Amino acid sequence: MENKYELYFEGGGEMGALIRSYDWASGDLGHPNTWSLNLLNTISIMLNSRFPMFLWWGPQLIQFYNDAYRPSLGNSSKHPRALGQRGADCWKETWPTIKPLIDQILIGDGSTWNEDQLIPIYRNGRLEDAYWTFSYSRVLDACGKTGGVLVICTETTKKVNAFNELLQAKSELEFAIAAAELGTWDLNPATNHFTCNERLKSWFGLPANSELPLSRATEVIAETDRQRVTDAISGAMAFESGGRYDIEYTILNPELQEPRLVKAKGQALFNEQQEVKRFSGTLQDVTGERNAMQELKDTNRKLEMALEQSRLSKTAAQLGTFDLDLVNGTMEWDERCRMLFGITHQDSVSYSHDFLTGLHPEDRDRVSKVIENLYNKSVSKGDYDIEYRTIGAADGKLRWIRAIGKVFFNTEDVAVRFIGSVLDITDRKLEELRKDDFISIVSHELKTPLTTLSAMIQLLKLKLESDTEALIPGGIDKAYRQIKKMNVLINSFLDVARFQSGKMDMNRNHFYISELVKEMVDQVVFTANGTHSIDISLCEDILVYADREKIGSVLLNILSNATKFSTQGSSIEIRCYKEGDEVKISVRDEGYGISPADQERLFEKFYRVRNKFTTNTSGFGIGLYLCRQVMDDHNGRIQVESIEGKGSTFLLALPKATIPTISYGAN
Repeated sequence: MENKYELYFEGGGEMGALIRSYDWASGDLGHPNTWSLNLLNTISIMLNSRFPMFLWWGPQLIQFYNDAYRPSLGNSSKHPRALGQRGADCWKETWPTIKPLIDQILIGDGSTWNEDQLIPIYRNGRLEDAYWTFSYSRVLDACGKTGGVLVICTETTKKVNAFNELLQAKSELEFAIAAAELGTWDLNPATNHFTCNERLKSWFGLPANSELPLSRATEVIAETDRQRVTDAISGAMAFESGGRYDIEYTILNPELQEPRLVKAKGQALFNEQQEVKRFSGTLQDVTGERNAMQELKDTNRKLEMALEQSRLSKTAAQLGTFDLDLVNGTMEWDERCRMLFGITHQDSVSYSHDFLTGLHPEDRDRVSKVIENLYNKSVSKGDYDIEYRTIGAADGKLRWIRAIGKVFFNTEDVAVRFIGSVLDITDRKLEELRKDDFISIVSHELKTPLTTLSAMIQLLKLKLESDTEALIPGGIDKAYRQIKKMNVLINSFLDVARFQSGKMDMNRNHFYISELVKEMVDQVVFTANGTHSIDISLCEDILVYADREKIGSVLLNILSNATKFSTQGSSIEIRCYKEGDEVKISVRDEGYGISPADQERLFEKFYRVRNKFTTNTSGFGIGLYLCRQVMDDHNGRIQVESIEGKGSTFLLALPKATIPTISYGAN
């Protein structure tokens, strides 16, 4: 007998091969040569389709399926046994669900369509919940009656599970938003309208409209913050910004008129043309958090100051405290603070009347300038540590005071509060002054014979220049260098005493910093005797108004240290340049470097760095202290950046001088 069916079983991959090799003749359907043309055509269509298809045929609902359907059976014993098997035997776990659908087709009620239908299936060794989108339709036999049911289907389990997970995540997100008391917003850049949740609407005092113009929200933002916020929104919606939005600002509800500090975070999304298509985010009320944080900072600062003052005093009971509210202009002093200023009244105290007038006249301008700089965050971190004298308003008693405090700033870097404590250091200060007087006396006593000796040796040196014996001039040179060294040391002690007593005179005049730098470099090069390479990589002709001699001594000290604390043959680089209203001089060496702990105390009086590199280096720890005093008296600054083993960079900054006015007399 000719195998007419073979043409219909061609192709079909794995299932085509299984159908061709199956022993149909011994089963319910008999040999394929006896099958109807409709059945063969349906099998051919099914085998050559890439869409999942399944066929039940005949009274026993014998099963056929293609390669596209095969993954739905899982990795279990259903495949390949399902091929040629009776439906009731194959789908025992789901037969009560699917048999009514099959019967509906068999009795002629028309095709069915089901989307994301849950039909559990036993596969992979267990019963799994599976979702399907499928259509059942009839296939006619040779007599024109319903001979079978064709199922065209796709499994949607992954899609349904993903959707359910999304719903769960949405539910959890909504719960988290509610628990975190967040406001949410979603801006449509095309319309510049946004939607938001009820919490955000209540904060901004917005109506219940589903969509609102952005201006309705921005007009509620505090005027001081409004431009900053609108700029941040525009910036986030620019593609090159990455779409990130993170800002804090204050809002004023038009009905409640109570300021609320909020933190906004968002992300803009862009299309393929780099155009913003969505901008969404959250809003958190951080008013309470910031207030609590500020209170904690204040408390911690007071505690830190109390501990510091306790370290300096025998008992914390000696501390006085002050609290200046810069917004409301009020000031609070405790009893100890009042006593240290010689105040006996219990009235409110004021900064100008009680504090400034209570200062010693010689200290008043200095302290006022220090406090004024504290309020400018661009030049100060707000840390306050100063010593001054007071003259008691009631008792007329002179007291030495050490004051430590901190200025706090708002988000606009405006000073809003100044708190701190004061300690009576009169006894310690008088003892220091006695020591300074002693140093001054000893220095003067030493300076007189040294001056005489120096003059004599210079005279001898001149007379012995023609001496053929090198020993005598060489010895005199060494003695002369030692005398100069002692002279520098004594002058340093004198400068310490003068700074402490406030008697250091400043002889200011106009000069070009480049000339002074070159002069000091020449002096160090001569002294170093070729041990180091000193390079002036940049030095502009910049006019300054300062004490030339004292700025020169600062430069000389920094350059000498650079040669003293670096290996022979290393390089030293000097740069001087303008930056804003300042003239800056940097000295970079390739020396041993300074540890972070030593950097914090480097400019303290009598402090010396002690490590294996400084063991054989002389000094009393007053050079850098004097450098800082000189720079402070010039309204300048000195600072250091250093990495151990890689060298140090010292930076000097002086105010840039204005060009002096030249007056011409009448002819």
